[in-house]
Amino acid sequence: MPLVKLTEVCYNNAITTQQEYTLREVFVNPEHVIMIRDDMRMKKLNESGALPDNLDKSHRFTKLTINRGHTGTEIVVVGAPSIVENSLNTIKNQQLLKG
Repeated sequence: MPLVKLTEVCYNNAITTQQEYTLREVFVNPEHVIMIRDDMRMKKLNESGALPDNLDKSHRFTKLTINRGHTGTEIVVVGAPSIVENSLNTIKNQQLLKG
């Protein structure tokens, strides 16, 4: 299964930088995503200027829950839930057509 590249919003707990949040690429297996939901908290942080400057204030954010066996892990990515879901499903549908 091909992985989907998304942009994750990460909390930066390093003392040496002024920036609390950073962005980084993350590659997700769509088959392991078990829940997608809107993250309004991150949207409010972005509107208040707490997130990196290269993000537009109108950006929306999605919290993904990823299956890790007995537990799940949550990550926040840039993009509205419908856009993220479409990205994840595009890869699934391409795989079905080829296989």
